[in-house]
Amino acid sequence: MNKEDVIKHLKILVSQIEYHDNLYYNMDLPEISDAEYDQLRIQNKNLEIEFPDLVLPNSPSNKVGSSLTSTFNKVSHVVPMLSLGNTFTNKEVEEYINKTRRFLKINQNENMEFVAEPKIDGLSATLIYKNGKLILGATRGDGKQGENITDNIKTIEDIPKTLKGKYPEEIEIRGEIFISNSEFERINILRIQNSLPQFANPRNAAAGSVRQLDSKVTASRKLGFFAYSWGLLSSPIGKSLMEVRQNIKNMGFNLNHPVRLCLDLHEMLQFYENIYQNRSNLDFDIDGIVYKLNNLSYYDRLGATGHSPRYAVSHKFPPEVGLTILNDVKFQIGRTGAITPVAELKPLTIGGVRIQRASLHNKDEISRLGIVIGDTVSVKRAGDVIPQVINYIPDLRPKKNRAIVFPDNCPSCHSLLKRENDEVIIRCINSSKCSEQIKGQLVHFVSRNAFNIEGLGEKQIVELFDRNIIKEPADIFLINLEMKKDIKEKILGLSGWGALSLSNLIKSINNAKNQSIDKVIYSLGIRHVGLGTAKIISKNYINSESFIAKVRTLAISNSRENFIEELRQINGLGDKAIFSLVAYFQIHEKKFFNLIKFLNISDLLSMQDDSHYLYGKRIVFTGKFEFLSRTEIKNKSEKVGALISSQISNKTDILVAGLNPGAKYTKAKQLLVSIINEDSFLSYFKE
Repeated sequence: MNKEDVIKHLKILVSQIEYHDNLYYNMDLPEISDAEYDQLRIQNKNLEIEFPDLVLPNSPSNKVGSSLTSTFNKVSHVVPMLSLGNTFTNKEVEEYINKTRRFLKINQNENMEFVAEPKIDGLSATLIYKNGKLILGATRGDGKQGENITDNIKTIEDIPKTLKGKYPEEIEIRGEIFISNSEFERINILRIQNSLPQFANPRNAAAGSVRQLDSKVTASRKLGFFAYSWGLLSSPIGKSLMEVRQNIKNMGFNLNHPVRLCLDLHEMLQFYENIYQNRSNLDFDIDGIVYKLNNLSYYDRLGATGHSPRYAVSHKFPPEVGLTILNDVKFQIGRTGAITPVAELKPLTIGGVRIQRASLHNKDEISRLGIVIGDTVSVKRAGDVIPQVINYIPDLRPKKNRAIVFPDNCPSCHSLLKRENDEVIIRCINSSKCSEQIKGQLVHFVSRNAFNIEGLGEKQIVELFDRNIIKEPADIFLINLEMKKDIKEKILGLSGWGALSLSNLIKSINNAKNQSIDKVIYSLGIRHVGLGTAKIISKNYINSESFIAKVRTLAISNSRENFIEELRQINGLGDKAIFSLVAYFQIHEKKFFNLIKFLNISDLLSMQDDSHYLYGKRIVFTGKFEFLSRTEIKNKSEKVGALISSQISNKTDILVAGLNPGAKYTKAKQLLVSIINEDSFLSYFKE
């Protein structure tokens, strides 16, 4: 590129970045993803490195945020609020560490500690306290000046109005205002109900909430705040970052979490990878990891560029949103008959994963999106969540396009589809003869939380079903050492099957014959009957045979009504589950009794201690737990006879609240449900 071309390109980039900065920082209406914005910044930075003599006076590299245009009063930052420099690869992180070592003259044999923490995707804010009292709250703005949002700041429960413990006479605490994902969903539902446009993401919702001229609107939205840094100080608050974090916590602030003190690059990248893989378990959005030097004595020595401090850097996650073409829409049938439209996409890579399909959820969602086949669509992938189409680009709609036509008949069995009551889901109700539903039921039957038959996954189930080897659960147990020769030959004739894999499968099938009654009920895949509901049902019968006997009586006149009334006496069991359960056994009675002939069914009650405090208690869990995973904490509860539910109701006995509990916490308080933290809950299991 010649000099004129470089200058022209830089001017275009400056114009684009300023345009998108204004949309993001002042209007909370971004048009492009963070990853696309980062690419504009990277292009500008690379050109400036290659042509340092052509850097423009208004270069984005020397700016933070955007010029202020709001109606809030301006606040000058005594200590500038800089943004962080970005790295995108492991190699760039390594280069940053080596560059920092050279700057500080620290050799390779010395440890250089970094504190690794999640980079919260929210709105940066600063809080000034004098003599422990909050006197000012402001946004970052352009780094030199922000907006005075003190009245709105004071409505945020996470922000203390008066500091606790020891603190300097004057202190400035900096952090991130955010909205949890559960609160974000609640707000958007309300906006839909009030015919208001939805917020694009939690960050926009947080920014839009905190900039309300009426602080009552801000107060109505459950904003959170994580403290992570400081500005002006009248006296020091620690010698290391980890010490400062603890002291800030002691003052009454919540800190961003999880966090790790890392001694080398390997530990830093290990933390990054762990958070990247598990970020969907957090109830707040993050877009990367921040690495900060733990030794505060290095901070002044390193100083800052016009844009970023040198003592810290962010390591951004791969993009989770991408653009591609909607080539077609197919319709899948689930095990409960639900018809799900699936977008067939021109392949794209998001976050290192190749994506060709994405969920469109249901018929109403297609109408809401307003998409047609041929559109350029935005696709989102977060953690392990199934990719989904979130919008389309109107300006790129082709003249030749096709409307998406939702079928009237089941694509599998051609039965008429129905929308039941007020549900958004459209279903095929031909559960006994629809082959796709039956395949789904069989896949569920062998899954980990059901019969857990290793060697039988979705691929194998479909192959064995299509070759008439397995048509119902009982057929699985006909695969044994005495099986018919023609069945054995059919299985061994399938790709990937050999004598050893068949032998291992037979062992797994034999092991699966021993099941508790709750697992048997759950494995059937009855609509509205999850594992928790199956346990509730099982606990209310003296033994497994007494429940099975009730199922046998369904063939007798008037027994249906008696069974329904009996089930209604069970605490925590609703009508949807009851009618679904009874209907299943009426339709599939023969299939059920074919199955249990092969099983050794144990009683759930015999495995539980009815003297335990939690026995029979209906428990709901919410938030992030520090000591045990969600699965582990539920398993401990179920072993002592607790009833696990996913929803808060007036029948809930206990809500166990972890970090960032969300909407369930609020509802539990309204219903006067007993609320305990993780420590208190685990104390019930200590001897």
